[in-house]
Amino acid sequence: MNKGDIIQIIDETHAWYPALLIVHEVRLWGTQAYVIVPKSNDGSELPALAFIRLANKKIKKVGKAIITKGELNDG
Repeated sequence: MNKGDIIQIIDETHAWYPALLIVHEVRLWGTQAYVIVPKSNDGSELPALAFIRLANKKIKKVGKAIITKGELNDG
């Protein structure tokens, strides 16, 4: 698992199941990841980020993000 990977919550009892998230930090126990929450429909504001910490047993890697948190302002 690496920063920028896309993960999915696989624990059916988790409140965010089956959300797709982008990994922000990798830890021995799991990851800190985020989802992108749009602020407006007209694109006038940058999206918000909702962060969460997830244990390794609750997630599975499904891909790699092309744009990550640090690149949101780069357009």
